[in-house]
Amino acid sequence: MTNLTNPRWLALQVILQVIDGGRSLDEIFNSDWYQSQVLDKRDLALGRELAFGFCRWYFALSALLTGRLQKPLRARDRDIEVILILGLYQLLVMNTESHAAVNETVKLALAQKKAWAKGLVNALLRGVVRDKIKLDSSMALHAYPDWVLTRIRRDWGEQAEQVLIHGNCRPPMTLRVDTRQAEIGAVINQLSAAGIDASRHVRIASAIELSSPCDVKQIPGFSRGVVSVQDAAAQIAAPLLGCSAQARVLDACAAPGGKTAHLLQHCDNIKLDALDHSESRLEKLRQNLERINKSARVLIGDAASPGSWFDGNYYDCILADVPCTASGVMRRHPDIKLLRRESDIMPLLAHQRKIIDALWRLLKPGGKMLYCTCSVFKDENENQISKFLERHADSIEIKLNDVDWGEARPHGRQILTGSDNMDGFFYGLLTKSGGT
Repeated sequence: MTNLTNPRWLALQVILQVIDGGRSLDEIFNSDWYQSQVLDKRDLALGRELAFGFCRWYFALSALLTGRLQKPLRARDRDIEVILILGLYQLLVMNTESHAAVNETVKLALAQKKAWAKGLVNALLRGVVRDKIKLDSSMALHAYPDWVLTRIRRDWGEQAEQVLIHGNCRPPMTLRVDTRQAEIGAVINQLSAAGIDASRHVRIASAIELSSPCDVKQIPGFSRGVVSVQDAAAQIAAPLLGCSAQARVLDACAAPGGKTAHLLQHCDNIKLDALDHSESRLEKLRQNLERINKSARVLIGDAASPGSWFDGNYYDCILADVPCTASGVMRRHPDIKLLRRESDIMPLLAHQRKIIDALWRLLKPGGKMLYCTCSVFKDENENQISKFLERHADSIEIKLNDVDWGEARPHGRQILTGSDNMDGFFYGLLTKSGGT
């Protein structure tokens, strides 16, 4: 098998781009380089599984590896570290037959032209098999960088263990149904007829959870916008903002457009501006709007600097889905564990403050702004809202007491990762005083 047709070699190259190049898995998998790979669907699926699994379990498996190495690997042998962890992942998580896992991992070292590592890889992996090493719950609890562990334990105390366990699990594939076009039960029946097992979500009325992921091309109604892929927690935004007919609405930080699409499908005849700073991400938003046959005014610009894009017409409703650490979606994007740094937090908090302060000035008196993140860190969520209320005397929090999702916080509501099988999310709803 040549490198170009080897899914393990492909996974290695993907992971090195994450570790050494700081690229996200999504970015790599959507790149021309990846799309040009000559592998069949089964091998591509294995390559993705290995890449995602490496990121999900890296910190736990790296600690195990360190404990079994007689001396640390050199910095220039980062690829051998990756190869060894890929081998451990196949043995301990995927339960690959040991002979195949060891042999294929040795071949991967040779493909990197590092024949010296053949003996090391063979001996270390066979030692793991011989010693009957198993992954246990304590390893799952340590499959994160130390700074993430510290923050989650500090913020959530007795709940931290469940947050960490759920955050290291595989996420479900969840669909959002446009209930204006179709009834949930009918969609579930159509999915069943197509061989796709699905059920209603326990909390969110528009959500359907699939028993196992599938290609969107197989999903009845996807191409017509009857259903869209969106985690149940993200489906809360549009109903919670509750825009009335003819309202002027801003979806700030809108790309790739999941919540934009939901706003247009859920709210009658709103005048929606979809803003984002990234032209490439806005192209994805445009594709989503075309798929659901809805339109919005698409703007490119920085939400924190409205001077370059705001036309002077104030908004009735603003969705502020701000950039964040994404600590609530690590189960869905495990590469965050490798890409995000603790040093990122303070700049992110400052940027969040700048965005919501700037957007607040664009809101009409009596208007509503929904602040949300896909984070479970209190500093980005309830603490951010608390400080905002102190800065803006004309801001009033709308308490979210009449809902059955998440848990009430001093400000806003928090969904912890895995709660009702949802991603970690935070919502805080504000209104501006002075309206009639």
